[in-house]
Amino acid sequence: MVRLGAIQAVLLEATDLARSEHFYGDVVGLEPCGRDVWPGDAPNTCFRAESGQYVVLVQRPEVPADGMEVHLQLYLSLEHWAVVAARLQELGIQPRDERKKGLRAVGELAAHVHDPDGHVLELTAAEPRAYEVPPAGRGKVAAGRIDDFAILSVTRIPQAQCFLIRDGDGSFLALSQVCTHMQFTVSYQPEHYRFHCPRHRYRFGLNGACLPRPGRGDAPPLHTYAIEFDGDQILIDTDVSIARSEAEVDCVTRVPETSGTGAR
Repeated sequence: MVRLGAIQAVLLEATDLARSEHFYGDVVGLEPCGRDVWPGDAPNTCFRAESGQYVVLVQRPEVPADGMEVHLQLYLSLEHWAVVAARLQELGIQPRDERKKGLRAVGELAAHVHDPDGHVLELTAAEPRAYEVPPAGRGKVAAGRIDDFAILSVTRIPQAQCFLIRDGDGSFLALSQVCTHMQFTVSYQPEHYRFHCPRHRYRFGLNGACLPRPGRGDAPPLHTYAIEFDGDQILIDTDVSIARSEAEVDCVTRVPETSGTGAR
């Protein structure tokens, strides 16, 4: 059954249905539904994806090139993905492990391949529990002195894999750089005073709360790390990634009065 609001079928043009049936059925492993079962004025062949949706190939004399960044994403089980990857390798197509480039969530596998008519497929599989938010695991990281961070500043701390925010009253917040949607890495957009995830374009405010977008569900707030003070030194504990509710997004760590430093 297709979820309400989901796309029921994707129609692709193909110049040779038999050739395309071999690729989508024998290589990609989609479930064949038969020829001309989809209504239309041209010969077609239909496949059912694991999502319950359909890929319909419609025969045309010529197939124009797809536009930039146009692709069809197919979600596979891990077992299915491994079989498909082996078949692709037999055809001389090497799936790329894009996790090494920071382009994928932890536990997510993906391959970009072209079908016989040049359509781009993005084959994706994910391990169970892949979308947890892992901590940086660097122990307690010394971020710098309190007065090194100006009021209303946002500073990326690379060794802690987080952003250190200092709010208007001088308090601190250490936000994990890991997106809570699919573990991609967020970046800071100073012109918009927000964090942005390029993977699925989720956006987060300076307190880590997800900013709403029409037609898209919200992601949980960005995780935080505990902050300690050793004199005027700021220590960030990166061994525990702290989940927060919407009601907790404005909780910050205040500078102890005994620190002997002033806000600037």
